[in-house]
Amino acid sequence: MKHQNGIRAALRMATAEHHQRVDSIFSTMNLAEEGDYGRFLSAQAAAHIPVERALDGGGAASVLADWPDRRRAHLLLDDLATMGLAEPAAEERPEFVGEAAILGAVYVLEGSRLGGALLKRSVPPSLPATFLGAGDSLAWRRLLDLLAARLRSDGEIQIAIKAACEVFMLFERSGRHCLRVN
Repeated sequence: MKHQNGIRAALRMATAEHHQRVDSIFSTMNLAEEGDYGRFLSAQAAAHIPVERALDGGGAASVLADWPDRRRAHLLLDDLATMGLAEPAAEERPEFVGEAAILGAVYVLEGSRLGGALLKRSVPPSLPATFLGAGDSLAWRRLLDLLAARLRSDGEIQIAIKAACEVFMLFERSGRHCLRVN
C-alpha cells in the first residue's frame, strides 16, 4: 500500500499543473446547456479517442487484462451521434511504447472516468451521458495496484509520468481548439 501511494503521489504531483490547466479550460463549459455540452464532448473525443486507439496499438490489452472493459471511445462516439455530432478530427495520435508508458496514459484516462461521474450530475437527462456515466471505482483501485506492482524503478515511473503528461497536454490542446479558449 505504501508503494501504491508513492506511485500515485508521484504521478499526481508531476501532472498537477497539466491537470489544473485542463480543468480550467473545461470548467468554462455549462454542461447543462446543449451547445456547451456538445463542444465538451467533441473536445473530449478529439483527445480521448486517439489516446485509446494508441493504447490499443501499443498493446494495452497485454498490460491490462480488463482493457476491453476500460475502453470508452465507443460510448463517446455514441453520445456524439445521439447529439447529431460527428467524430472530430484528432489533434494528433500519440504513441505509447512499453508497459510504463501504457500505464501512465491509462492513469489519466481512468482519472477522467472518475471525474466524469461527477460531471454527469450537471448534464440534464435529455442529453446523452453514457461516456460520463461509465464510472468504476474498483477499476481505479485495480489500476493503482497495478501501477504499484509494475512501476518498480525510478526510470519506469518517469516513463509513466511522461506519458501521463503527454495525455494531459493532448486534452489541453483539444480543449483549447474545440472550445476556442486561448
